[in-house]
Amino acid sequence: MKIVIGTRGSKLALWQANTVKSMLEERFPEKEFELKIIKTQGDRDQNTPLSQMGGIGLFTKQLEKALEDNEIDLAVHSFKDMPSVIDEKFEIAAVLKRERVNDVFISLKYKLEDLKSKKLVIGTSSLRRISLLKAGFPGIETKNLRGNVDTRLKKLEEGLYDGIILAYAGVKRLGLEEKITDIIPEDVLIPAAAQGAVAVEIRKGDGKIKEIVSAINHKETELCVNEERDFLRVVEGGCRIPVGVYARFFDGNFVIEGFVGSVDGKNIVRHKLILPEDGFEDAGKNLGLWILENGGKKILEDFNQA
Repeated sequence: MKIVIGTRGSKLALWQANTVKSMLEERFPEKEFELKIIKTQGDRDQNTPLSQMGGIGLFTKQLEKALEDNEIDLAVHSFKDMPSVIDEKFEIAAVLKRERVNDVFISLKYKLEDLKSKKLVIGTSSLRRISLLKAGFPGIETKNLRGNVDTRLKKLEEGLYDGIILAYAGVKRLGLEEKITDIIPEDVLIPAAAQGAVAVEIRKGDGKIKEIVSAINHKETELCVNEERDFLRVVEGGCRIPVGVYARFFDGNFVIEGFVGSVDGKNIVRHKLILPEDGFEDAGKNLGLWILENGGKKILEDFNQA
């Protein structure tokens, strides 16, 4: 029985897919696993800001079509690229243990603290990062930055930006940690929902594949990411709205913090819940409702009318 794993073709996507493949091969040495590369809309257009291309889902739709057409048996995604609601024909069968969730600042000349005093040009295409950066460092200018990690680093080296913001997980997985200037604390840049997590998606009802794939699921990561995605569903956030959320088990508690903000960073509503680790049901949903009721709804209305 050959099991086909669908993936995008970037270095990072292939790292993720090969990690899934290796984990499955270790647990099921009698089975054959094969990678198949699928080109997505987000891969084809490397210049347009994600928020102008329809946001979340650009990197997953073609993989899901391949699943539906039985070209592949499972699809590997950066979980943060997935819509908060997935098509009912599919399900998430496994989430890998999460990498560190932080964003990182990379620069050839400057440190993160320089953003407070200098008018630097920072490269990022994420509205979440833009909103929080402008809230914390109002003197900076942001410019759109797309492409894979290597492309983004090359643009920095060409002098198009004073610094760029990337996710730690991608930089680490590609073995480029020496490029990092500063790891940005979560209280400065609240991560995207599911940042650092890898999801494995299958056809709903495919019991044989689900039994195999679920063997590599990391339960703690799954619980945290599910609450983050519940938050996202409540605030209707994605690439087109500045929103972030981070949940974790810490010191005997379940902690979840999120925000909704304006793109200029002038209006930010953020809140944190600290709950018993055996009683955090609906934490993401309740956090989202609190934020909406305490100014978030107005921010989103203003954003959608702009």
